[in-house]
Amino acid sequence: MLKIYKIKGMHCASCASIIERTLKKTEGVTEVEVSYGTESAKLDFDDAKIQLADIEKLVEPLGYSLVVPKVESEVAGQVTASDDKSDKLKDLSDQRSKLMVALPIATFSVLVMVYEILSEFGLVSAMSESVSEFIHHLMPIFATYILFVVGKPYLLGFYRFLRYGTANMDTLIGLGTSVAFLYSFLVTALEGILSPYVNTMVTYYDATIVVITFIALGKYLETRSKLKTGDAIESLLNLQAKTALVLRDGKEVEVPINLVVHGDQIIIKPGSKIPVDGEIIEGTSFIDEALVTGESIPVEKTVGALVVAGTINTNSTFTFKATKVGSETLLAGIIKMVQEAQGSRAPIQALADKISSVFVPIVLVIAFLTLGTWLFLGSETFGFSQALSYGLTSFVAILVIACPCALG
Repeated sequence: MLKIYKIKGMHCASCASIIERTLKKTEGVTEVEVSYGTESAKLDFDDAKIQLADIEKLVEPLGYSLVVPKVESEVAGQVTASDDKSDKLKDLSDQRSKLMVALPIATFSVLVMVYEILSEFGLVSAMSESVSEFIHHLMPIFATYILFVVGKPYLLGFYRFLRYGTANMDTLIGLGTSVAFLYSFLVTALEGILSPYVNTMVTYYDATIVVITFIALGKYLETRSKLKTGDAIESLLNLQAKTALVLRDGKEVEVPINLVVHGDQIIIKPGSKIPVDGEIIEGTSFIDEALVTGESIPVEKTVGALVVAGTINTNSTFTFKATKVGSETLLAGIIKMVQEAQGSRAPIQALADKISSVFVPIVLVIAFLTLGTWLFLGSETFGFSQALSYGLTSFVAILVIACPCALG
């Protein structure tokens, strides 16, 4: 049976493509569609050939985690929206705390960079030697924090590429910023040894700082927007009653709605939500069916009338027999349609997926070829030091700018 599972750790559309390609090649998986928009995967697999635990193990080395619900949702057999939202809120809070430190550092780095450019053109006076030396030794500290704390996800993406050969946006960002940082760190640490060969005053700490902070800011804004897009499903889930008052052996028993079965007689008191779909067998009342029809005026329901889960009893107590429970209810169907609409992809996405599968490796090859060309051919014209500077700048620019997220 086709089910939807949440996936954590996706950063862009190429992440969804990587997971989908991996699972499609797995024996026993009959159908799979991964959506970055909803951070979920629709899965159907043969239990005789592969288990859900095996699928978890396949996804984990790629840098993602498949969330398996311990108990199926009362509505549609999916992870509850409250759990998903709490995870996103925690992630948002973590991103915000890092940005509170990263943004001032990035702003300072940009101001220093702009001032140095203006001073080269004589528009402002040059920095004093003491100030320049202080900044020269301060930037490595800032860049270390930005790369290893704020940029940790991208470093992990680069590590997974080296270990498993799976490349995505994290690979490009992680490689580009790491190379810029490593070169700068070596120049700073080995200034006396390298000074005859390269200009030790030229470092790329600012590139590491600004690039990672800029991307982290984008991810923060994206997480905020995703929280808003999930409000539609959450509001629908909140319409679902949590418990039902059921007649068992002549007694009224309050049970969780996932324990309600076909044929149960359920008592609905004034002001209560109807937990499942069914047919009234005793009593008369007015039901608020705004959920289904949009009509704000309650509708009178008598014996034999159908009632729908999520609607509200307004004035009188009545008893009805459950005819549809769990994922069979109309409310569950509405939620399923909304989720499918959010996770659906345009036909052209198939073409984008094919391109993204080879896009990252091609970008890596182009970046290394560019660096090599500058080192071998540019050295003859500009000298090794200047050629290395141009080559590294081009190398980092290609990796950072050629992010495959636009293909999503």
